[in-house]
Amino acid sequence: MSNFHPRRGQREIMEYQGGRLGVSAVPGSGKTTTIAALAAGIIARQKNRGGQVLVVAYQNAAVNHLRARIRENLETMDLIQVGYDVRTLHSLSYGIVQANPGLAGTSADFDVLDERTSTNLLEKAVRLWNAQNTRTWARLAPDDYYDARWEHEWSGIAQKIARALISAAKNRRLKPQPLLEMIRAAAEVDQFLYIGAQIYQLYQVQVETIGGLDFDDLIALAVDLLEHHPDLRERLQRRWPIVLEDEAQDSVPLQEELLGMLTGEQGNWIRVGDPNQAIMSTFTAADPGYLRQFLERPEVKTVEMTISGRCAPRIMDMANHLVDWTCDRHPLAPVRQQTFRHQHISATEPDDSQQNPDDQTSSIVFREYNNRLEEQRDIVRRARQFAEKYPESTLAILVPTNRIGYELAEYMRECRIPFDEMLQSSRPERQVAETMSRVITFLANPLQRNNLEATYAALREILPADGEGSDAENVSLLLRSCYRPETLLFPFPEKNLEDALPPVGEVPPADLEDIVTLARYLKRWLRASTLPVDQLVMTVAQDVLTDADLARSQKLAAHLRSRAEQNLDWRLPDLARELDQVVGGKTTVLMPEDGIFEPRPGRIALTTMHKAKGLEWDLVYLMGVDGDWFPHTLDAHFRGEYEFLGGDPAAEASAALFELMGQSTTDSLAPTDAAHVGIIAERLRLLYVGITRARRFLALSWSRQIPTGMRLRPASQAAAFYQLRSYYEAKYLSE
Repeated sequence: MSNFHPRRGQREIMEYQGGRLGVSAVPGSGKTTTIAALAAGIIARQKNRGGQVLVVAYQNAAVNHLRARIRENLETMDLIQVGYDVRTLHSLSYGIVQANPGLAGTSADFDVLDERTSTNLLEKAVRLWNAQNTRTWARLAPDDYYDARWEHEWSGIAQKIARALISAAKNRRLKPQPLLEMIRAAAEVDQFLYIGAQIYQLYQVQVETIGGLDFDDLIALAVDLLEHHPDLRERLQRRWPIVLEDEAQDSVPLQEELLGMLTGEQGNWIRVGDPNQAIMSTFTAADPGYLRQFLERPEVKTVEMTISGRCAPRIMDMANHLVDWTCDRHPLAPVRQQTFRHQHISATEPDDSQQNPDDQTSSIVFREYNNRLEEQRDIVRRARQFAEKYPESTLAILVPTNRIGYELAEYMRECRIPFDEMLQSSRPERQVAETMSRVITFLANPLQRNNLEATYAALREILPADGEGSDAENVSLLLRSCYRPETLLFPFPEKNLEDALPPVGEVPPADLEDIVTLARYLKRWLRASTLPVDQLVMTVAQDVLTDADLARSQKLAAHLRSRAEQNLDWRLPDLARELDQVVGGKTTVLMPEDGIFEPRPGRIALTTMHKAKGLEWDLVYLMGVDGDWFPHTLDAHFRGEYEFLGGDPAAEASAALFELMGQSTTDSLAPTDAAHVGIIAERLRLLYVGITRARRFLALSWSRQIPTGMRLRPASQAAAFYQLRSYYEAKYLSE
């Protein structure tokens, strides 16, 4: 605390004496420092009054960071480490339910399902629904789809509908059976709402069958406990007389209910967040509108933390102009109203210990490229040159999606450029998962010759073959032509291994040695395939992987064992599909959870705009700022749209649910249009986050052509790109 000299805004927060306080903090304004200092100050004042300050954060990393900062402040104040409790929303809910299993109607050792398990159960529920309702989903197919293609695509659509509906319903504590009864009693029924509700019921049966709770169930159960047991609620209010909530812009309805009950009508509730950095609403039930509404309540004292020492003035000016243009001149009124809180970032005062970077040595550039490949390669070239010229500086390339990030990462490896990968999953993780996936796929069906070739492709770089100089293409061709793989692995007596291969003449010794080595390992693993899956994975890993990859394999093995225990009907093909989720970057099981990344000088950081939140670099490249990722109008191209279904089925289902409950939020907009407004607004906030990651240098770019499948299609610059560029050139380059 001795090094904390509060600025304007921070001073008002430190004067807090009780009641409702809402804090709207801009990027780089010292939010974490202020929260930790405020918590320590409250602890010092409350030390003889009993109870704890409850600090609720969004992620485990934030919890650990805040706990450490509060601990440091208390040590500086010569106070003992008591009087505070720092938790995530989920750990808070878990603690409430676990301490009261009898009241909650659960066992004391209930399981909380992680996101991947919930997804598995949802996929199973969709398969069950599809099997029972073939005529329904078949009628929805467009004319030019063949059956197998439509069934695959429909399954993805149905999952999207159900996921949105389940999240919306659970956040309003609406269970499947009452929802279905409400739908059946309604005069008009939205077909997608009805489909989603039926899948919701099947999903919840799966959850309850394995005796678990998903995250929304857990929070809803905690809310139910507090609502129906006033004595428990009062006891917890005495335990936590003051609640301090971080990242409140990502609040969901259940979170508001839970913390509202813990603080009571007149209780002490401090909510800190930045509505302009709310970028989770397309992934969760979060909505920055909840924090904005809280800030406007008459009983809430609102404080703004607008002073930031992070960015050079011209970069702050760009972020402020994006807010101004969106709030004042965006052509869509709902976007003007819903996107930003009209709040500017201000530079620090001359006597502040954190001075903004010098504006005269900072710059912003706007670049256009012919196509995405040209954009990627030029950015990598420039980033490499900057890292070599300024090894003391930090820099990052921020991409719109993980897929673009994977492409860029592969190119940087080809160029042998050192960089830090912060995508959905790292390349080593995906490589280990891919190796295991191919091996387990083979073990599940060893008679499928394509599996033999695919396994060789995954293993050939790491197999400890005795021969050198083998021709991988020729070996692959030989394995592809092996019509009876069993004769290769287990030849008849007096038969040679070559007899299982096609009659192509003499096989080069080096190629044959590769095949012999592969066959030796596959035979060993086939004998081990009856082992539990975690032991099978480690058997394979110990044979062919390095020590570094063995650690990853152990985590992967534990992950698969957990999935197998939760899905008793799973066999090797199901476990191989689970590994494919890691290969595709759709789930992460090997990287440390919620680890705190520290930018390293001289090394390029590669991550998405979403994952960059909370970080900063001297130089930031924002690539892909085009109209495809940052749409501007309601009739723009939106990913995941299905014109033949009338728009966005998930949005239609959610809007129909809100209307059924008398909570319509569309404000006369059609549900699909309302969903589009939400996407436009969140992408503009994402751009704001990207801009404010840069301290001194910022480069924004877009490409005139972007890949779609195997082809390139035209793209346009984002409207925000044009507005920012025009403003910057007129103000800074006109002289």
